[in-house]
Amino acid sequence: MEYRELKVNLPKELSDPFYELLDSLQCAGYYEILFDGEAPKEKDQGLIRDNTNIRIYLQTDEVDKELKVLIFLKLYAPDNSNSESRIIETRDYEEAYKEYYKPFPIGKKLWVIPTWEKKEPNTIGLWQPTGGIPLFINPGVAFGTGHHETTKLILEHLDALYEDGKFSFQTACDVGTGSGILSIGLAKFGVSKIFALDIDPNAVKAAWSNWTENEYPKGFQFSVEESGIDNPKLSNQKYDLAIANITFAVLSQNIRHLAKINAPRIIFSGIITEKKDEFLSLLQSHLPGKLLYSKEWNEWWVLDWQRN
Repeated sequence: MEYRELKVNLPKELSDPFYELLDSLQCAGYYEILFDGEAPKEKDQGLIRDNTNIRIYLQTDEVDKELKVLIFLKLYAPDNSNSESRIIETRDYEEAYKEYYKPFPIGKKLWVIPTWEKKEPNTIGLWQPTGGIPLFINPGVAFGTGHHETTKLILEHLDALYEDGKFSFQTACDVGTGSGILSIGLAKFGVSKIFALDIDPNAVKAAWSNWTENEYPKGFQFSVEESGIDNPKLSNQKYDLAIANITFAVLSQNIRHLAKINAPRIIFSGIITEKKDEFLSLLQSHLPGKLLYSKEWNEWWVLDWQRN
């Protein structure tokens, strides 16, 4: 089988609305890369700082979707974006990101490890001697490589809660699970029962596959469904914690469904600086409570919200 691959480079400040466009197009998949041999690099890890680089995969006959991507770039970043298109085989589509995805630490304890490197002696030597916690991930085309600011912000916050002895959650739900990386992090920190969901069937497959690559305490329970925020299991079952790494547009459009999530504490990310105050107002109106913690990185925020 063949796919149409789009290599897109655009300003970071446009990544939020661009992801919303990709979600609406229901493309076969997409992922963001930070290790690109063809892009300008900084000295240490070759991280791309200025622009966002994304690989998008469409069916070969979905020319209309490619056109919508090009129109977006032309409208919002005519002088600071570029794109390339090519036809690739399925095996290339599935393996492309592996060239760019390497082990890296998050916080004091966590290490994100590609599944294909989990048994490599050099890789094991990165985390095992210091008592690190490995998250074995094969993101495929699901969001959640661990590189994106929003994912890192949540994992760093969870890591800090764990280090400070303030992590006491036994049940959790992961709304918009992507690759499942956040759920896996929760499980490694001691959550014993997790319900995850995502509207993208590729994400559901990736999350379940990644779960099987990791080890958990005996009796641990995990389930994942292809679903939106209106899933009745979010309101019918009680959770100690909910996490939602989703864009402001999706969160704001589903604020009434968010209010029905049966959890006293919700950690949000995916909120950009210009939407932060508006989102906090929405929370106070629909989920009255207080902000326990917030942190910004490259215009993205993590918000830890305690409901009344």
